[in-house]
Amino acid sequence: MTFAIPMNKKFAAIVLAAGIVGAMFAPAVSFAQSTAPTADATSLTITPPFFELNVSPGDSWSSSIRVVNTNPSDLQVHAVVMGFAASDDQGHGNFVPLADLAGNEDALANWVTVSSPSVTVPRGGSADVPFSISVPQDAAPGGHYGAILIGTGSPVPQAGISQVGVSSFISALIFVDVAGNVNESAQIREFSTGRFTYETPDVHFAVRVQNDGNVHVRPFGMIQIYNVFGKLRGEVPINATGNLGYVLPSSTREFDVEWQGTPSLLDSGPYTAVVSLAYGENGVNSVSATTEFWIVPIGQILEVLFGVLLLAAIFIFIVRRSVRKMLASEISKYGGAPPVRPASSPAPEKKIAPTQSSGRDILDLRNPDDQK
Repeated sequence: MTFAIPMNKKFAAIVLAAGIVGAMFAPAVSFAQSTAPTADATSLTITPPFFELNVSPGDSWSSSIRVVNTNPSDLQVHAVVMGFAASDDQGHGNFVPLADLAGNEDALANWVTVSSPSVTVPRGGSADVPFSISVPQDAAPGGHYGAILIGTGSPVPQAGISQVGVSSFISALIFVDVAGNVNESAQIREFSTGRFTYETPDVHFAVRVQNDGNVHVRPFGMIQIYNVFGKLRGEVPINATGNLGYVLPSSTREFDVEWQGTPSLLDSGPYTAVVSLAYGENGVNSVSATTEFWIVPIGQILEVLFGVLLLAAIFIFIVRRSVRKMLASEISKYGGAPPVRPASSPAPEKKIAPTQSSGRDILDLRNPDDQK
């Protein structure tokens, strides 16, 4: 683990170890970045950055933290023991000064003793900071958490004020599980997607796990995604490899993962995602939850509709043109004109009934020769 220490600058800050304390749930990562030695910066590396122990009441345990100095001059470093607690669901935590833990017999920080709080690390070399843990006979079963901060400053926190020069220190976290009536219990408080509708299969999942037990847990498992036909379309591992995340007792941790599937218009519609997590010793406990979302590729759908309408228009045009050609061919074959449909049928003749009139009104049109 490497940390860049600005020289001649001391920043008093409330001990919210946002950058340093990312190790609470990801102990495998380095808690700060290494930098090449410069005139105003110093690089330190410690190993290991994380201790996880299973002990019994009354046990004693000893180890050390190795500090590596890659700078061109000797460095004197100091170690201070702090308590540790979760602060939010994003993997951050709080360092708690010993002054705030006075009288708390279950605080791990009160069980830790650093035999040499100040050591000199030669340039290009390393030095060990030894420490020991003495577990009380009446220690409460379950998880206990603390840290050893190492840096070039000499923090002297005031009683009731969580202040140290966090910019000058790096931390080694210590997780201790005391045997006894240990309760491993966790639940999924939330399983959701960033949105309800997506245009492409690029989905963000958030899984919030709550620890209801008295010992830290490391949930791990898989998210499986199914389409509307029940076909498995993708799997996304959670907390299975890489930087492993822990959930401390009485706290909640959020795990964020991304799924990038293969776009397919045939897979449009509702999707169902199922998350299954195991936790506890050997992963004997498990929890699961489901959520739903839609994938509607609007752009592809509009393209398909446009294509269908275009094909329909072309088909109608071709059919009408073919019909006209067939009619013209028939007319040419028989040498006639196409029949013309009469505009309307002739109206029937009206018969005029003869009218009676007087003799003098009648005009005799007979041939005179016929009258003889």
